[in-house]
Amino acid sequence: MNAIRGFLVLGLLVGLLYTTTASAQVRTAIAYKYANIVYPGALLTLPNAINNANTIVGSYFDAASNEHGFVFHAGKFSRIDFPGATATEAMGLNDLGDIVGVYQLPGPLNFHGFVRHNGAFTTLDDPAATFATRPLGINTQGTIVGSYDDAHGFIYEHGTYRTYDAPQMPGETSNTQLNSINNLGWIAGQVFTTGIWRGFWVKGDDLDFLEAAGANDSEALAVNGHGDVVGCHDTNSGFISLGAERSGEAENADVFPPQQQLASCATGINYARAVVGIYFTAKRPYGFVGVPAFSLAVNGPADHSSQRNPVRIAATASGNNRISQIQVWLSYKQILHVNGATLNKSVNLPLGSNQRLVIQAVDSHGVTAKLVENVTIY
Repeated sequence: MNAIRGFLVLGLLVGLLYTTTASAQVRTAIAYKYANIVYPGALLTLPNAINNANTIVGSYFDAASNEHGFVFHAGKFSRIDFPGATATEAMGLNDLGDIVGVYQLPGPLNFHGFVRHNGAFTTLDDPAATFATRPLGINTQGTIVGSYDDAHGFIYEHGTYRTYDAPQMPGETSNTQLNSINNLGWIAGQVFTTGIWRGFWVKGDDLDFLEAAGANDSEALAVNGHGDVVGCHDTNSGFISLGAERSGEAENADVFPPQQQLASCATGINYARAVVGIYFTAKRPYGFVGVPAFSLAVNGPADHSSQRNPVRIAATASGNNRISQIQVWLSYKQILHVNGATLNKSVNLPLGSNQRLVIQAVDSHGVTAKLVENVTIY
């Protein structure tokens, strides 16, 4: 990954990024460019969130292994310490610059939440908590989400705390965490059930899971204004689900949103689809920021569809560098390619059921973005 100065091009990229279409047929893939985030002199830097002004908050450990919060904006870091605390973590922020996080006082199991508004700190303690209140996300309306006692989710709105626990199996111990809330009020989180973490997002009264029960561990760590959800399956397996809420699908259809792999565990995403997170090496973890380098939009065929020959394949790509090719692969064999950034052809494809169809764009620097679909050709 490049040095943090690579992040400063983000402002140039925002204008390229993608308008969500109403058509359920359009799917998008994004190729990211990554850069490290390192607080000067820190042993460890952990970015947690990014807002729509491209401001990042997180925490770092200094040379004496003391933990502090930080803000990073326009190439400059600033430190955050709750007065009198032994440790401070900045966990989330909104577009107004309000920051939420956690601080610890002397003594074991003594964790409190805070919100910082215009530089002034206010303590947040859920009255139901016995040892820990952890605010993790805040939106522009000032609604705050998080967890307390490492067991229950909470929503803090208009001065009132409300417990929010996701569905679990009968007899299971409560274990819900709410990580993020966007400006539309959508919430991302996870619940521990059937022996694994299940990531979910909440829109109004509707809760949807990222994956089927008993699949993989998944944590939904952030959601942006598009409804894109980011998170991870483990410390080295990050993902983004673009437009996770797909309108018109039955809630009992067991259709789960597709996931695109990221470099590592993503903890935050903004409307421009810039992401922050943590990646691990053999020696230690590092913080990163990822900015979109280019996008691929596929307008057909639809995923999990049955198609009669000839099949219309339509895709466009755009980004910072010239798009060299768009390629089509079926069952690991290249079927066709076109030079340039647009593909719109009717093609006779080999017959078969549940075939792996890959539509891939390549830019002039060899960077690729691809979408993988399952189609039946008859």
